[in-house]
Amino acid sequence: MNVLEIPLSILKFQYKIVRIPLGLFETKVVDTLDPDAPARLVYEHTVGALDKKVGTILGDSAIAQRGAEQVKHADDLARAMTLEAEADAAEAAADAKLNTARETAEKDRVAAENAAREAAEEARASAEQRKIDAAEEADRRAAAEKKKADDIEASRAAAAREAEAKQKNQIDKTEAAAAAPAEVQLADAAEHQDQAEDKKAEAERIEKLFLVEKNKD
Repeated sequence: MNVLEIPLSILKFQYKIVRIPLGLFETKVVDTLDPDAPARLVYEHTVGALDKKVGTILGDSAIAQRGAEQVKHADDLARAMTLEAEADAAEAAADAKLNTARETAEKDRVAAENAAREAAEEARASAEQRKIDAAEEADRRAAAEKKKADDIEASRAAAAREAEAKQKNQIDKTEAAAAAPAEVQLADAAEHQDQAEDKKAEAERIEKLFLVEKNKD
């Protein structure tokens, strides 16, 4: 055994002694943690890096290999956790974006439904108002037509009454004109009758006087 081999052997032995408490700590504490627990990954990476460096210095390929594998394992888990966290974050962002899109779509749908309902209600109200306006206009036209017909009928009735009055007046005038000579004749006859009555009375009076005078003789 040469000079250099003696100190390295001692160092290897001493390192193995130092690793005993770490092994116990790993068994009692580290192994109870979840494989992907951050504290376990930090510990495994730190101890693995230490084994890799010491094994390289001491020329112990087993220790160095063990440390390299432990570092790789910790780094792979950490990288996987990072990727998983990024994936979770991306999924959460996608979910949030999807939820936002769904909420926006739902708001747009509700707004569209409300707009359609309001438009339908406005259309129905407008149609009802047009029906009311049309009915009122029809009533106004019917009333105007009735008034016009009533006015025409009243005018015709007035004209008929006026014509009838004129005709009656003309008949009355004709009858009066026709009756005038007869009335004159009747008046003359009455006058002649009065004169005859007077003459008769005078004759009777004279006759009575004559009889009186005769009786006196």
